[in-house]
Amino acid sequence: MRDVVKIVNNIRSKALSHRQFKTLMDEMDAQYGDVLYHQEVRWLSRGKVLRRFFDLRDEIRVFQESKDGNIQVPTDKKWLSDLAFLVDVTELLNILNVQLQGKDQIITQLFDHVRAFKQKLLLLRRHLSAGNLVHFPCLGEVGMVKEKGHEYDSVLSNLIQEFDSRFEDFRHSTADFELFAQPFTISVDAVRDDLQMELIELQCDSELKHKFTSLPLTDFYKCVPANRYPKMCKQAQVMLSLFGSTYLCEQTFSLMNLNKSKLRSQITDSHLHNILSLSVSQL
Repeated sequence: MRDVVKIVNNIRSKALSHRQFKTLMDEMDAQYGDVLYHQEVRWLSRGKVLRRFFDLRDEIRVFQESKDGNIQVPTDKKWLSDLAFLVDVTELLNILNVQLQGKDQIITQLFDHVRAFKQKLLLLRRHLSAGNLVHFPCLGEVGMVKEKGHEYDSVLSNLIQEFDSRFEDFRHSTADFELFAQPFTISVDAVRDDLQMELIELQCDSELKHKFTSLPLTDFYKCVPANRYPKMCKQAQVMLSLFGSTYLCEQTFSLMNLNKSKLRSQITDSHLHNILSLSVSQL
């Protein structure tokens, strides 16, 4: 990744070099007309930079070799294989990152994405050990999996362990998540003792069961009568109040930057607070 960033910055940091590079891309009828800057603060940019660099690797090598003093693209096949593997894995991580962002997502939905990602990593390990590169399109182009397969298997293994460690607290709450997401199919014996009687009543309520199949999860729990199922409603409130990601914080911070710009530098804190309340509220 450091090599890629150095080469990209070497191309884009000088205006003349950057213009010459884009002209070369046009002349060679390349798939893309330019390389992308890598921004450390924007994690998703890493996958886009890597993918663009890999697709233009031959054109970038030609351009760098044509000018003295430029950082050369390594020609080592092992380096290119590492780059291809990094592109494939990072694109998979980007998909997960996008899934974990967005409005109106509850904690159970986000945890489902994380569990699915772990299963994808296990699938990648099995395919990699069998020499199946169907989910490694970039690595398949390079064709160095036999020489580097053991090393890549170790990388995937460490990545799986890292996710297990980071989401360990969520695994302890798996039963609560399942109760919230599937109250009509979960076994009564799998929930806490204080919820079992209410859960039996709920599972036998045909009207609520019909609403569960026809309404979104958040709307369904609004229909559950709190006087009949106080503990189940309390449990649902806990699940719905958990913040699954920092998306709301980042959104509010972006709105603050848009409102308190250089042209509105004299805005007071109380006025800014009122503007943000209007911007983020749905009322």
